[in-house]
Amino acid sequence: MPARSRRRQAAATAVLMAAIVATTLIDVPAAAGSSSGPSFAVRHGRLANGLEIYVYEDATVPLVSVSLWYRVGSRDEPVGRRGMAHLMEHMMFKGSRRVGPEAHARLIQEAGGIANAFTTTDATVYWEKVPSSQLALALALEAERMAYLVITPEHLASEREVVKEEYRLRAQNDPIGVALDRFHALVFEGTPYAWTALGFLDDLDRVTVEDLEAFYRRYYVPNNAVLVVAGDTTLEEVLRLADHYFGPIPAGEEPPRPVIAFEAPRSSAAEGSSTLGRFGTLPMAIQVPGVLAGFAVPGAAHPDKYALGVATLVLSAGETSRLHQRLVREQQLAVVASGGPVFYADAGTFLAFSFYLPGHSPEAQAEALLAEVERLAHEPPTPEELERARNQLAASVAFQFDSLDGVANLIGSAVVMEGGIEAFTDGIQPYLSVTAEQVQRVAGRYFVRDNATVVAIVPEAAAGLGQP
Repeated sequence: MPARSRRRQAAATAVLMAAIVATTLIDVPAAAGSSSGPSFAVRHGRLANGLEIYVYEDATVPLVSVSLWYRVGSRDEPVGRRGMAHLMEHMMFKGSRRVGPEAHARLIQEAGGIANAFTTTDATVYWEKVPSSQLALALALEAERMAYLVITPEHLASEREVVKEEYRLRAQNDPIGVALDRFHALVFEGTPYAWTALGFLDDLDRVTVEDLEAFYRRYYVPNNAVLVVAGDTTLEEVLRLADHYFGPIPAGEEPPRPVIAFEAPRSSAAEGSSTLGRFGTLPMAIQVPGVLAGFAVPGAAHPDKYALGVATLVLSAGETSRLHQRLVREQQLAVVASGGPVFYADAGTFLAFSFYLPGHSPEAQAEALLAEVERLAHEPPTPEELERARNQLAASVAFQFDSLDGVANLIGSAVVMEGGIEAFTDGIQPYLSVTAEQVQRVAGRYFVRDNATVVAIVPEAAAGLGQP
């Protein structure tokens, strides 16, 4: 199949497959990774210094999406310096030996492209989208700051305030954001996932130039990075350019990474457990009370993630989901009932929530929420529910394949977060192969109240049930 049309045809095929599933209720070839559908082949190489390279060749448009994934995120921060990974991301735009402050983004923009970055719990990602004729520029700039970043007290002082302002905006000014942040800390208590990449204001104030330089030398090395290029180029061209720009950078020592001791499902003997799981209240300045329930599940590389993905859609995706139908429409206990999975590399949770009008007790809301989630273990999804979940998954994949950035992100996530490139090349086939019995099995294993952390968010005046 000509490369020019492959990606769009593949995306269209994914949608078509969803339509076929909708009418036949039988397993069908997935768009990605199937023997009969379009190929989503990714070519792979590695430099002598350990830099991994993945290239998705697609000449649909004369563009390339370049992303450089470092295996470092907030999980790698020491206590007392939480937020440092995100701060490091900002410092990477403040100049290097041969590129001035903010010049990286300016040079990319002058070449007709865009550049940005993001930090997660497990990875920090720098990306550019440029005309394919400017691929060398993007790689040269990434190699330059991998090897020669300059960290000054003045730049640290300015970027520290920028990062702190992001924290105030996203973690302090939004009551729901505050609630989710505290809930997150409870669900992942005892692990580095208990805090997010936003960090903490006090910790950010403690970060020094020496801290950042040590962090940079430890983690920003070629053997801790994955280069992904998607678009109008070839593996041979990327390898040639990467060897020229990144090849001279020596490998570093193998960076340390904390072992995540996260049990899923959790023991029923967890402190504070009750008939409502680990239950407590969180008084906040809100008008509409709510209940959050988090069920511990394994990380993104675990084989149960496929059945769990389907299960969470059956329970919580849209107004046809079980949570909405039962709590909002039938029982009229809640005004909103939904949820969604959160997968990190080595831990995860399914978050179910409801918000309700005053007059109902938080305990009654929590009981109704838990009972509906638990019902999936006793009443597996109907053929119609399974069909709907498959359609949603197929459409989700198709939408991500509609852009080179989406493809590059899927490849990087598969390699860094999900255990290998197969998580990309297998496409949606593992999800389409999930059976009702498999959904029932994972529901019985993970969606039980002994495995739940439940927090009632109540208006401050109604507090008094005690802390979890």
